Amino acid sequence: MNITFFSGVTTPDLSYSQLPQLKNHNVSFFKMNEGALLIKQAPETQVLIVDAMGKVPNEMIDALPQLKLIHSEGVGYQGVDTAYAAKKGIAVCNNKGVNDTAVAEDAILLMLACLKSIITGHQSVYEGRQMDVKKASFGIIRELSQCTVGLIGFGDIARATAKFANALGATVIYSNRTRYENLEREYNVKYVDRDTLLKTSDFVSLHVAVTNDTKEMANDDFFSKMKSDAYLINTSRGELVNNEALLNALLTDKIAGVGLDVIAPEPVQADNILLDERIKDKLVLTPHIAGITNLTVNKIYQSIWDNITRLINEQPLKNKVN
Repeated sequence: MNITFFSGVTTPDLSYSQLPQLKNHNVSFFKMNEGALLIKQAPETQVLIVDAMGKVPNEMIDALPQLKLIHSEGVGYQGVDTAYAAKKGIAVCNNKGVNDTAVAEDAILLMLACLKSIITGHQSVYEGRQMDVKKASFGIIRELSQCTVGLIGFGDIARATAKFANALGATVIYSNRTRYENLEREYNVKYVDRDTLLKTSDFVSLHVAVTNDTKEMANDDFFSKMKSDAYLINTSRGELVNNEALLNALLTDKIAGVGLDVIAPEPVQADNILLDERIKDKLVLTPHIAGITNLTVNKIYQSIWDNITRLINEQPLKNKVN
C-alpha cells in the first residue's frame, strides 16, 4: 500500500514508533506546505493521511489517480471537499471521538484558569505582589459549582465536558441543532435555545465544527447576548470566532474574559489582534494542544491503521464522513 502523510506534526520516527507495521508498506512524508512536492514525488498515493488543520485541494485529488482514502489525523476535515472526493470514489474518514476526554480536560482547565485569574496570579507572585492580589481576590473568586456551563454543540467532546463539569458541581445546559432528549438524563444536562444559553451561562463553551453556518458565529451579536461576567471557552476551531468582535467585547467589558486553545488563523503570529496587550489579563491561552496527549496520539494512529487494514481487506470503513 502506498501511504502518504501530509502533516505538520507526523514524522517518520513518530509514525514508525506508533505503527511499526508501516515499514511493510511504501510510506512518504510531506509537510503541509509541500503539496506540490507531494504530487510530484508520490503520485501513486493510495492512502493520504492529512493534518486535521490541513487542506487537500481538488487539484491534489485529481493528481493522485490511485487515491482511495483520505484520512484526517484528528477530528477536523474541513480542508477536504468531501463531496468532490465522493464523486471521485474516494472515502474521507476522521477520528471522531478519539480526543474527547483530552479536549474536555482542556476546556475545564481553561474555565478554572479564568475563574482564578491564573495568568495574572502567576505573574504577580514573580513580581512580589502575591499579598496584594490575594487581598484583592478575597471573597470574589467563584467556584465552578456556582456556575452554569453552556455547551454549544453536543458531540463527543461536549458530552465529556458535561461529565467533568457535573463532577465539579456545575449546572450544565446545551444548545444544538438536534436535541438529544435520550441523553439528557445520562449527562445531567438541560436543552435550551442558543439565546437562552448565551443570556444565562457563566461559561459559553464552543463544541461545533466549522461550517458556513457556524463560521464566526461568535460575533458582535453573540457577545452582546452574553452576561458581562461570563467567559467564552473555545477548544474547537478558531474560525468559529470573529476576532475583531471578541477583541471589542473584551475591551468594552461586554464579557469578563476568554479561554482559548485555538485562534485563527493558525499558526498564530505575534501580530494577531487577539494578542493585544490591552486584553492580556483577560485571556488564558493554550497552544492548540488540547487533543494531543500521549493517549490520544496512540488512539489516533491505531484508528488510522484500523481503517487502512479495512481498506486492504475491503471491509467497511469507520468514521466515514462522505
